[in-house]
Amino acid sequence: MGTMLDTAGSPVTVFHGLPVEAIAAYANGRFANVTAAREAFPHALVLEIDVSGQGIGHAGDFEAGDMPYGEAGPWAKRRIAAGVKRPVIYCSVSSWPQVSASLRASGLSRADVRLWTAHYDGRPHLCSSACNAELTEPADATQWGSADAPGTLPEPYAGRNLDVSETGPAFW
Repeated sequence: MGTMLDTAGSPVTVFHGLPVEAIAAYANGRFANVTAAREAFPHALVLEIDVSGQGIGHAGDFEAGDMPYGEAGPWAKRRIAAGVKRPVIYCSVSSWPQVSASLRASGLSRADVRLWTAHYDGRPHLCSSACNAELTEPADATQWGSADAPGTLPEPYAGRNLDVSETGPAFW
């Protein structure tokens, strides 16, 4: 299990003074910061997020304002065809049924992707059926705290413009 941080801001500024082992960073979109993350934290694991379906990176962001849930399956299928092993699907735990349906419609199963859920309850965990009855296998990572969800970021994350995720042993 590990901790992964992400921010829509400047990783070097937002993560200053924190232990940084892994970062999820945007490869495109208005918050693109993957280059800055790699430069600021050269020894950290970096997960590249595609928010617009350009077919880049290892993770697709499926939520309001980014790619629609119904694009999860086609996006993952294209990333697999491009050589990405088990691309990451990021979505709210509550939207898993729609995302799962998109994967199935594209001929993919849960085993073909890594699932990164958002579930802001303020405690490190990997989502399971306890978080959503339709989640039959635990998530590979869960974003459990966010600056956008008041009260979910404990110290040392509190007061920073970031999200924090728990990653499972098979995530990386």
